[in-house]
Amino acid sequence: MIKIIKDLEITNFGVSVYNRKWQLIHLQQGEMDGACAVYSMMMNLLILKVLTRNQVVNLNTSFKGNTAKGRLFKEFFISTEGLCRNGFYFSEIKQKLMHSFKKFVSSSDPTQYSSSPSEQALFVEELKSTTADNLPLMTAISFRGGAHAILAIGYEEQEGIVKKIFCLDPGYVISPTSYWNGVIILNEGNGKYYHKYVTDKDNVDITVCESLKIIKNK
Repeated sequence: MIKIIKDLEITNFGVSVYNRKWQLIHLQQGEMDGACAVYSMMMNLLILKVLTRNQVVNLNTSFKGNTAKGRLFKEFFISTEGLCRNGFYFSEIKQKLMHSFKKFVSSSDPTQYSSSPSEQALFVEELKSTTADNLPLMTAISFRGGAHAILAIGYEEQEGIVKKIFCLDPGYVISPTSYWNGVIILNEGNGKYYHKYVTDKDNVDITVCESLKIIKNK
């Protein structure tokens, strides 16, 4: 069984969400300036329908500075950090979001995971719970020599066991006929890197190190 958050649809643009009109979700590094965590956050906000694609990718978009969207864009586009080319911890993402955009979204503290099997299993349960609420989950993975942020949007379950997690990855292109462009294959890695992460160009051993759930305010 494959479970994907319900608002996502394949349109003639590619994987999209309907917000007044169809909004293409995937953002690839180069369309905006910045680091993978911010790209993943912006895809998250597109799925939550609190921003439109044009607002995100059009750097000429302007908002009044005293509005929530104005503060958000000041934090992530105009500040001295810009979109933080050197990367963001999820705690920083949450802090900046709550400082600028709490009118529209809320978030609990990020959850961190060790490389132990029990804590990796906790991530899977968090992903299942978040997907059941039809929300994406910002996910940080670590590998030998680095780390990367992606957006988990669903999973595959076989005989009651989650085998794969499907992700939107800002570091790679996505086919217009696909909901995802990165797959975490659980429990097939080596050593402390328990899982495999597969894209069209890479196949690496990884572990999940952090997650962040962002919720649209009612």
